[in-house]
Amino acid sequence: MKVKEIERTANVAWSPSSQYPVYLACGTAAQQLDATFSTKSALEVFRFNPEDPGLACAPVASVETDHRFSKVVWGSLGMDDGHASGVIAGGTDNGLVCVWDASKLVMKESDSQLLNLNKHVGSVAALDFNKFQDNLLASGGGDSEILLWDLNNPTTPMTPGAKSQPSDDVTCLSWNCQVQHILASALNSRCVVWDLRKNEPIIKISDSMSRIKSKLVTWHPEVATQLLLSSEDDHSPVIQLWDLRFAASPLKVLERHTRGILSMAWSRADPDLLISCGKDNKLLCWNPNADVVGGQITYELPVGNQWCFDVQWCPRNPHCVSACSFDGRVAVYSIMGGEMMTQPLDTTSKVLRVPLSVYLFHTPIYSLNCCCC
Repeated sequence: MKVKEIERTANVAWSPSSQYPVYLACGTAAQQLDATFSTKSALEVFRFNPEDPGLACAPVASVETDHRFSKVVWGSLGMDDGHASGVIAGGTDNGLVCVWDASKLVMKESDSQLLNLNKHVGSVAALDFNKFQDNLLASGGGDSEILLWDLNNPTTPMTPGAKSQPSDDVTCLSWNCQVQHILASALNSRCVVWDLRKNEPIIKISDSMSRIKSKLVTWHPEVATQLLLSSEDDHSPVIQLWDLRFAASPLKVLERHTRGILSMAWSRADPDLLISCGKDNKLLCWNPNADVVGGQITYELPVGNQWCFDVQWCPRNPHCVSACSFDGRVAVYSIMGGEMMTQPLDTTSKVLRVPLSVYLFHTPIYSLNCCCC
């Protein structure tokens, strides 16, 4: 069920789970033009409230930028101290990593931009905040370059080790959800996992049999040694589940897409939920842990006329997912259907006491009865 929509061609980031009200940051997407051939770019913030009437999200802030964005992330740095709403980081198409104070941005203060980090070559398409140290930001650009920024002292970034060879663009970075010094990177045809204590790669994953082009990597929310790799190659549009303890071949292969996969996101609130989108114009919700050959589809969300290129779960409302499409829209869907309430934050337990997958797998009213509003 579609609950909200923003008419923007943008890369987006949800506000952290402890932030209320819920916001969605939208940075004008790089390498894309609208019907007017406009070259303007901006970072905008919208308020997400599913109880508001209509599909529109209320805009709360906008700042013009000199560059368009290949990736946007929202971290919780300083939420207990100086930055009440955390920080927003954007990777641009010309090698910059720009950082804003989210609270000052929402308040429309002129000094909202904190940093302009200029060390990369090529587009910065990979960004991720460390799950344990919110001041640590990993960024990836061209020439296999990965940089680790301490946002409290960003003068000299670190590297996880020597550049991976052969040289290639870094397309995705993902910090491990259980072990704070482990970082995974995706580079076209391979995945490299780094141990920051040793400053070197500890394993390189590549499937020579299927020859997939690994564009994306994401860690299992609860199992430290498991990760997913997805391929954007139309000849092998698969998502592979790997366990680094048995890295000779993937444990499982999800095969329901018919063309290359452009984005995927694993729910941190419920490990039995994975969302993916591809060039087959499908937006699929899986149970990646189900023992079903080819993968178990639990839900297929409706999409427009153009492909979705980015999907993300909402940290505060874990039954909501955003989908950015090439037709100039950011849509927010609920996988639960019906009316929604903003989830109250419970810091002593998981966001939801009952996993979302319980409803999807055992309550027939929600199975594949999705419709657009």
